[in-house]
Formats: sequence, structure tokens, C-alpha cells
Amino acid sequence: MGLVVREPLTPVPRCPEPATKGETCTADAHGETVTIHDVGGGLREVTITRRHGKVEAEASSQTLGEPGLRRLLDTLHPVSDRELEGLMREKTIEHTP
Repeated sequence: MGLVVREPLTPVPRCPEPATKGETCTADAHGETVTIHDVGGGLREVTITRRHGKVEAEASSQTLGEPGLRRLLDTLHPVSDRELEGLMREKTIEHTP
């Protein structure tokens, strides 16, 4: 499973054109795109990209389906000062100037 949070890549969420072979993509009016990519051997990778305020979050997995990725994206929230302090203390994240 992968999760990326970044500045939006496009002003309005949209699927790439032309479509990539072995890939389907849908975009909705709420700022979410769902891409399903056939990786071979009967496996597929599902990627959901969703706007969260001024950022874009992208979750992808070959084992979780759309419902699991949506649940993950539903849990995203800005990190509180206390959470950030704990993550830095545990060396889960590090501040680099």
C-alpha cells in the first residue's frame, strides 16, 4: 500500500489522456479519481486520488480494493502538534531543513 500527499498536479481532478493501455480511470465532480491498472497475472493496482483542501492525497494498493482505500483516505486529518511531537520523538518522521 502506498500513500502520497502533495500539491495538486492539475487544477481540476481528471484522468490522463490518452488512456494508458490496461488502465481504466474515472473522475467525479467531488475531486476524486479512481484508476485501475492491470499489472498482469490477474493482479490489478487500484489508485484513488482525492483532494483534501489545498493538497491531494493518493492511495494505491494491489491488495486493498476501492472500499479499503476510501476508508484510509477518510481517516486523513492534519497532524496536531502533539501527534507531530510524538512522531518526531519516535523517529517516524524527521525534520530536515
